[in-house]
Amino acid sequence: MAGCSSPPTCRRGPWDSGAQHGGAPAGLLAHIAEQAMEDPAWLLARLTVELLRPVPIAPLSFELDVSGGKTVRRVTVSLWHEQKEVAGAVGLFVKGQNLPLPMHPSGSLPGPDECSAKVAIPGMQNIRSFHYTAMESRIASGRIDQPGPAAAWLRLRVPLIAARPNSPAMRVCAAADLGNGISWTLPVDRYRFANTDMTLYLTRPPAGEWIGVDAITENGDFGLGLTRSTLFDIEGAVGVALQSLLIQQR
Repeated sequence: MAGCSSPPTCRRGPWDSGAQHGGAPAGLLAHIAEQAMEDPAWLLARLTVELLRPVPIAPLSFELDVSGGKTVRRVTVSLWHEQKEVAGAVGLFVKGQNLPLPMHPSGSLPGPDECSAKVAIPGMQNIRSFHYTAMESRIASGRIDQPGPAAAWLRLRVPLIAARPNSPAMRVCAAADLGNGISWTLPVDRYRFANTDMTLYLTRPPAGEWIGVDAITENGDFGLGLTRSTLFDIEGAVGVALQSLLIQQR
């Protein structure tokens, strides 16, 4: 049931040819959590995704639990493959209200129409995969051919769930998982820096198909790293995402 509706290779990640890119199960988990709420007045405020094992490019099953009250609810989802839990998520939903509050700008990016160069990470093969095939990308700032902070606009080319439109939450979760690739600091031919989780906070549902990810990555001395991303839509900032990284020498 997991993955996009085009051939399975469009879900493939950069670290294992048999495993999905984290953006695909992140979007799937957001979809399952949203479907559990039924009423669209419930808005995703936070989603924490944990990637416990490589998520295979294969059929998955899920378990679901919903708890909470009238204004705040928690949805817990776990993804399973062959009796093993491979990933999970905890989503926090709040009951939306129509409050016309003043906006407080928190930075901006040049719009996707002002950008053209595609994201191409040095040392990462340009093969049929999630980040090169299922996603369209445009560099917004920084140099992705060099290590350091950078920003990019990302847009899903395909539905994550066959015959269903991608929701705003699915789009932003799928895009946010690419933060550690956009702001890479270590050469791909010498290191792996896969994220083991992602926590996403939103102030509102993003508008439109393009999601901006302005990311910076920091490495520690014990094989751990952290990527911080500010998330945008064409109207401005919509939230932040944090990814913990597992760094390994090849």
